[in-house]
Amino acid sequence: MSEATLKAIARNIIAPCPPDERPLLVWHGGEPMTVPAGWYDAAFSVLERESGGLPIRHAFQTNAIGVNRQWIDLWQKWRVNVGVSLDGPEDLHDSRRRTRRGSGTHGLVMRGVSRLQAAEMPFHVISVLTAESLSRADDIYDFFVENDLRNVAFNVEEEEGQAEGSSLSASDQIAEDYAGFLKQILRRSADDPQPFFCREIEGVKGLLAAPHDQRSDNWQVTPFRIVTVGVDGGMSTFSPELIGAKAPEFDNFVFGNVRDGGVQEMLANEAFRKTHLGIRQGVAACAAECRYFEICGGGAPANKYFELGRFDGTETMHCKLTRKVTVETVLDAFEAGLFSNAKQGGRRHERSGPSNRYA
Repeated sequence: MSEATLKAIARNIIAPCPPDERPLLVWHGGEPMTVPAGWYDAAFSVLERESGGLPIRHAFQTNAIGVNRQWIDLWQKWRVNVGVSLDGPEDLHDSRRRTRRGSGTHGLVMRGVSRLQAAEMPFHVISVLTAESLSRADDIYDFFVENDLRNVAFNVEEEEGQAEGSSLSASDQIAEDYAGFLKQILRRSADDPQPFFCREIEGVKGLLAAPHDQRSDNWQVTPFRIVTVGVDGGMSTFSPELIGAKAPEFDNFVFGNVRDGGVQEMLANEAFRKTHLGIRQGVAACAAECRYFEICGGGAPANKYFELGRFDGTETMHCKLTRKVTVETVLDAFEAGLFSNAKQGGRRHERSGPSNRYA
């Protein structure tokens, strides 16, 4: 990304942010560590200077293969939030995450993890679940605990972008298998004498604690809550995964260039208006027919587009697993007393839908 593009991001996206907001820049898409650490140090300085000194938060999602002292110094200096992509035991990880020559990357990732741990650098793990993973809950849990990795998020293998389908969409049994996996993770974490932070568990706790009118807040369906900028300055919004997709009917979801102006530039773009209309129609359809709408807000546009081929659809494999099955499974555990500190009173709600159970 050129310095001119960095300056334009600072000037046209970051600087206009309200004074009480501290923007978060997430560096991802491919592997962000293929660019030298020194480039980021200079880039962060440019962004902060050109935005008028506005404090900026930074986050990386990385495979951690290139972690060394220089990267750790960079992240500590700028207080970067680091996420490591690691799918559990070696055989599971290496079945999908390989080098260009076809060899597994597990050992290289674990070397990076060890270096982060030795430097006492905080980080979390994102673990992608495939159909094979769902029968290995104990193996996966044991691996993370044995390696002192206790801040974990589970992503389901998705159909999006360049991915050639998902192993989770091949069987009607997947929802039951996913629920079984999650139940075992819940049991193990409940019995663990040390805290095990699992995003899926904590997310449902957050829903229980959130005000009723905030549970359906969905950044991905609201324009400009998320702004994605490509290496050439191309701007997009809604789901970050949309940019770069081959979709000529939507101009590949590039709605303008940051060098030409900020988010207002996108409003006049025909592809943006067409995308926004489809997303609004999809949200309305979800609101009309889905009893989980209040804890979802209309789903992820990228998953609708890549799974259904359109934005105005409703249920996807992604929302079925990550919203419906996850919420029901975790709530069952709460109501069974598995997490006594999360119980909400002593009365069990009827199963007529989440709106009753969250009341």
